[in-house]
Amino acid sequence: MLVRAAAPLAVFLALLLSGTAPQAAKPTATDDTRGLLWKIEGQNRKPSYLFGTIHVADPRVTNLPPPVRAAFDAAERLFVEVVPDVESMAQLTQSMRFRNGHTLTQTIGAKMYADVQTALAQRRIPVADIDALKPWAITVMLLTPDLSGGLPLDLALQVRAAERGIAVEGLETMDEQIAVFDDLPLDDQRELLGVTLRDRDKVAGQIEALTQAYLARDLDKLQALAEADEIENPTLHATVMRRLLTDRNRRMVERMQSRLRRGNAFVAVGAAHLPGPQGLIKLLEREGYRLSAVY
Repeated sequence: MLVRAAAPLAVFLALLLSGTAPQAAKPTATDDTRGLLWKIEGQNRKPSYLFGTIHVADPRVTNLPPPVRAAFDAAERLFVEVVPDVESMAQLTQSMRFRNGHTLTQTIGAKMYADVQTALAQRRIPVADIDALKPWAITVMLLTPDLSGGLPLDLALQVRAAERGIAVEGLETMDEQIAVFDDLPLDDQRELLGVTLRDRDKVAGQIEALTQAYLARDLDKLQALAEADEIENPTLHATVMRRLLTDRNRRMVERMQSRLRRGNAFVAVGAAHLPGPQGLIKLLEREGYRLSAVY
């Protein structure tokens, strides 16, 4: 997610996830509760691999364990959620700004605007012309994990693929990822920003809990962290979960079909997309593929 409720939303943004974690027993294809690397077989093609990533720059995460590195190094193509090229990033920057005369102050009020200024300063996020930004843009800025230590895992994989000279393709467009938040009514964007500001001190702890669950390859725990309900409005919570997970999972599986038929692909997406009845593992199995956990 873009980049992928303050604490849970931060988890989703990080789940866009080392070999130091103890080796778990290999799950069966129908047990999607543990494992980050899954072998995809079927359609009489060479196997491909599905890998859950996290959008953090922690070396415990970015140092690939041997089974993951072996699968990645053998792949002929890398498929990710979205490829952040110059054009798409310019599109993102433009979409984050009001274009209809609205301002952030008008939308959220003077008190919340002052809180936004304080929160951005605490995170040392330099922002020119804050008042031109939409509420969802501020939310994403405040919840994006600290990446000062280097590239996050998902982007590091893209760099490694480029160094190997293999193709990197996106399963989504930047427009589609932006729409997850940009299509929310302004009142909903304001509510999400309010929760983010209220709970922003929890984010660092949530990211560490997420990282620990990731290193343990515990998809149940990752899902529980991602779905923790910090949004009091149940309708808004359901809408955000559907936009972030369910709708995107279905779209990505549909677009994976032609890629998987070619075989020998490495698909790297946020780990939150893997588990659950509407997760990628189960959706791919319903399409006739066999999935088994490798790591």
